[in-house]
Amino acid sequence: MKKIIIVVIISLSFSSYSQEKKFKDWKADEIEKYKSLKALAKYIENKEANQISKDTLFNKYIYFDYVLNDTLVERRERRLESFDTIFSAFRKPIDSLGIENIDAKPIRFFKNHKIYEPFKEELAKETIGGEKMYTKDANVFAYYKKNEPEKPLKALLFDPDTNKLVAWIMINQGGYRYFLTFNLF
Repeated sequence: MKKIIIVVIISLSFSSYSQEKKFKDWKADEIEKYKSLKALAKYIENKEANQISKDTLFNKYIYFDYVLNDTLVERRERRLESFDTIFSAFRKPIDSLGIENIDAKPIRFFKNHKIYEPFKEELAKETIGGEKMYTKDANVFAYYKKNEPEKPLKALLFDPDTNKLVAWIMINQGGYRYFLTFNLF
């Protein structure tokens, strides 16, 4: 019995050390966003689209409040219909690579990678009005294959207040980059 207790204590020590090491230099809100992302990935893993509850997605994981509260019924319905198509882009890497083979971290850890370019003010293009178009890196994560942690695949935008996922597709249109959100439909 003493051996079992010792093994459990050692395991817990390694586990907590591993977690501390993983989240080294992370902010508290980034850890919460990461936990939300992992929970979302686990929720949708190995499920068919019809097995995934939109109520659960919108209540727990995806920020969709501005769509659900839209007073124009036609626009709200159109956005809800488009959700399935766009959500498949988020599901694809989880389904094809497997949740155990991908991970994510704040995009600020990739400042020397091409994926970070939309967040660099010095690289931003000016609009017609002379304003620089770039995105702040707060609330943005990048996901990657665990066996290639220095090669991020895509960026993910989170809501700063709820830690829910807002967007997972970044568009590059004429050199201007922005996240595709449902208020664009």
